[in-house]
Order: sequence, then structure tokens, then C-alpha cells
Amino acid sequence: MRAYVAPTLMYFDFLTFSVIAAIVVTVVLQVVATRRVNRDVAFGADQRRAQLWLIWAIPLVGAAIVLSVLHDEPAAPRDRISQNRS
Repeated sequence: MRAYVAPTLMYFDFLTFSVIAAIVVTVVLQVVATRRVNRDVAFGADQRRAQLWLIWAIPLVGAAIVLSVLHDEPAAPRDRISQNRS
């Protein structure tokens, strides 16, 4: 009679790592795009709602499209100390 061997919880190979990494990158990109849309004041509420729908309905492509359309955020003002040094 053979002894019972408990199955391992998860075999972590390259494919598993790749899928998990792709999911994490996609979610992070979508969160960044969502935050940028919510902060952008150039578009109306309906336009922002449509952009948010696009981000979450088409996971990777929607976020890339919306981020390419959004206006660049203004640069943060530098403090006086760093301006005097340059």
C-alpha cells in the first residue's frame, strides 16, 4: 500500500508567474488611468464617465487609449532652494 502524499498548494512555474505579473501590471495601469481621469478637469462628467467605462470594460487597451488622450498634468512648482541652486 502506498503512503498518501498531500498535494502541493501551487506549483509556481514561469507561466504562473507571468500570468500573475500581467494581471498586476494591468490592474496598476487601470488604477493609474482611473486616477488621472478623476483628476482631469478638462472633460465634463459624462465624458469622464465614458472614459472610466472604457478603462474598465476593455482592460489593457482601454487604459492605454484613455491615457494617450488625457492632457499632461502641469508640473509641480519647484521650491526656491532648488531654483537657486540651478
